[in-house]
Amino acid sequence: MPESRLFAVIVSLVFASGASAAPGGAERGLRFNSARVLDLANRSLQIEGGKPLAVSELSDDEAQRIFAAPAIGEDPLPLAFSDEVFGCKKASRKCSRVNERTLLARDASVAKRDDEHLTITPANGNAVTFVDWTEPTTKTADGDGETHWYLGRMAGSGYARVEVEFGHDAPGNFLINLQSGKTSFVHNAADVAAPSPDGKYLVTFNTLNAPLSIRLATLDADGPRLTLQCQAPEEAQRLTPVFKGWQDPLNFGLVIEIGEQSKSMPRLALSVSGNGGIWRLEASDLARLANTGFHCSAN
Repeated sequence: MPESRLFAVIVSLVFASGASAAPGGAERGLRFNSARVLDLANRSLQIEGGKPLAVSELSDDEAQRIFAAPAIGEDPLPLAFSDEVFGCKKASRKCSRVNERTLLARDASVAKRDDEHLTITPANGNAVTFVDWTEPTTKTADGDGETHWYLGRMAGSGYARVEVEFGHDAPGNFLINLQSGKTSFVHNAADVAAPSPDGKYLVTFNTLNAPLSIRLATLDADGPRLTLQCQAPEEAQRLTPVFKGWQDPLNFGLVIEIGEQSKSMPRLALSVSGNGGIWRLEASDLARLANTGFHCSAN
């Protein structure tokens, strides 16, 4: 991982609760907190019309498989940073610009850059414009800024991906439906943001800040939209999630570590799966899961 990215991840440990809100209004372009953006990094995001998921017992064999599986989402990241996408061995604006131009030329029908303005034009709906900006440091305030990079189209969904580098936060990604222009935002460092193998779903959650909140978004022709949400109550004992990856395009596993980190801490294996638009949750210990207050809803 390039040194600049390592620094961003370290910064994210401090600021992972959400991207910093900067002044500027429309001249700052589309941002994570714009009204038309589905902010999947917002842990207070609520699913509309969600119904509670029934929970069933996970088989011992499946629980042991999940426990034994390697953790996913730290290195390499499921959504690679721009430096990795561009093949820049040493992070530099020159390298990024050269490689971004190649992607823009390939996708000229939908993406273009005009100096600090990066515009994505969907087949239907309004164009989406991202603006690079910088505020210098003063005697009374730290400097700030945002820089955007076009990273091409995501496998499976065909959504356009735009990385944003924040002056004071971990980098994030905008995922844009190239038919409608609907847009979502995810963090990409202290947050896990992992697309399914077919690219049609994306699971995301923060690994550091309580209470635990997990969101599943659908990235299909009508998306992005929030499909499933799991969360613990504010007063819950600390729950630390460890993502164990997608088993197939409709099933992912994770481990929840309960309480303070230690060799003897209780752990739960969870499996979330979908079938015919119906999602279900399985857990290795139903009583212990109920005691945590952790629950899920889906629409």
